[in-house]
Amino acid sequence: MFIDGKWIDREDLEVINPYTLEVIKKIPALSREEVKEAIDIAEKYKDVMKNLSITKRYNILMNIAKQIKEKKEELAKILAIDAGKPIKQARVEVERCIGTFKSAAFYVKEFRNEVIPSDDKLIFTLRQPVGIVGAITPFNFPLNLSAHKIAPAIATGNVILHHPSPKAPLVCIELAKIIENALKKYKVPLGVYNLLTGNGEIVGDEIVVNEKVNMISFTGSVKVGELITKKAGFKKITLELGGVNPNIVLKDADLKKAVDSLIKGSFIYAGQICISVGMIIVDESISDKFIEMFVNKAKELNVGNPLDEKTDVGPLISLEHAEWVEEIVKKSIDEGGKLLLGGKREKAVFYPTILEVDKDNILCKTETFAPVIPIIRAKEEEMIDIANSTEYGLHSAVFTKDINKAVYFAENLEYGGVMINDSSLFRQDNMPFGGIKKSGLGREGIKYAMEDMSEIKTVVISK
Repeated sequence: MFIDGKWIDREDLEVINPYTLEVIKKIPALSREEVKEAIDIAEKYKDVMKNLSITKRYNILMNIAKQIKEKKEELAKILAIDAGKPIKQARVEVERCIGTFKSAAFYVKEFRNEVIPSDDKLIFTLRQPVGIVGAITPFNFPLNLSAHKIAPAIATGNVILHHPSPKAPLVCIELAKIIENALKKYKVPLGVYNLLTGNGEIVGDEIVVNEKVNMISFTGSVKVGELITKKAGFKKITLELGGVNPNIVLKDADLKKAVDSLIKGSFIYAGQICISVGMIIVDESISDKFIEMFVNKAKELNVGNPLDEKTDVGPLISLEHAEWVEEIVKKSIDEGGKLLLGGKREKAVFYPTILEVDKDNILCKTETFAPVIPIIRAKEEEMIDIANSTEYGLHSAVFTKDINKAVYFAENLEYGGVMINDSSLFRQDNMPFGGIKKSGLGREGIKYAMEDMSEIKTVVISK
């Protein structure tokens, strides 16, 4: 952990390689009292960050991006070992992280106040930082999703308390070292950024309930997100949660394009992405052909060691999660699901699995966070109702050549994002990103996160 510019190294908590299941490092786990002390320290630096010049914020963000680029391969290998992410996918995450910090640097200089028209007053707004941002980040994109919270917090002049997932914290420790270097280079007190490692029920919980923290930016499970809404009190909250993301294939779709996109959207990083394909709803008139193409394409995926350049699908984050997924698949089959491919587990590796199910199957209601895809045959007029029947509302997708149908589905699908002719997996780091219903509150995407991490002050001057 890194608090007030000091590194504290203790061997409290084991970090497990999800592929080998071996202990790769032991890290500190803060007590609740230690977290409270860290928050008290962070509060002392609020004015430092608030008064940090636009130029310094820009330079810090660009320097962080530069350092990440210099360590691209090192960081990618840590992601592969720590999070089980196939190395070629890990490199993509590092590249995206570089872009995220650069994007924040751009918006530092483009984030504008506003003048309000008035007959006899001068009215304008000021954007000011909320104060202390608690950034609670997940295991699946530990580098880039940390960037999506840290970069806009720096850009808006906030102090940061960063609590990474204990399941994959090692790349966040390296990121903290990079941030430390950038702050030192521009002579900014190091206490403006603090890395708090440990268990979520202690570290994350104290960040959420502590009244000195002004905002919570959380990415993770719906269960934890609901707890945060109940415990946070009068804080700003941004929640980026999960979903059972429906992907709809209409009868006029380009099937090859749909299959290629849906294979990537279903199985990249073993389905452990909040916007991974959750279920596929295919027009019954083309369902036989689609299923044949989709299953055959999935058979081509390479499963194995994340450090192998050929690997497409690596392990799930833990043995416990893989065992849970195995049970869910068995329940799906017990409910009438027809296993078309996979269903096999080796330690924490779960092989690409495809089932044909009906709309009431457990897989259509459960976020598995795994390479497990249920396919539903349906009539076109049923598809929107099936897609909207879940309690989630993150991303959805529609494959069609008909622009009128594309617009109709986009207007009627109850989701934060609707992708047309691409899978639900698509995300560009500068677009507004988030869900409705139980999939979240607020929006990420640098400009939109900066709006959430700042307060509007209205100034009125009488002439």
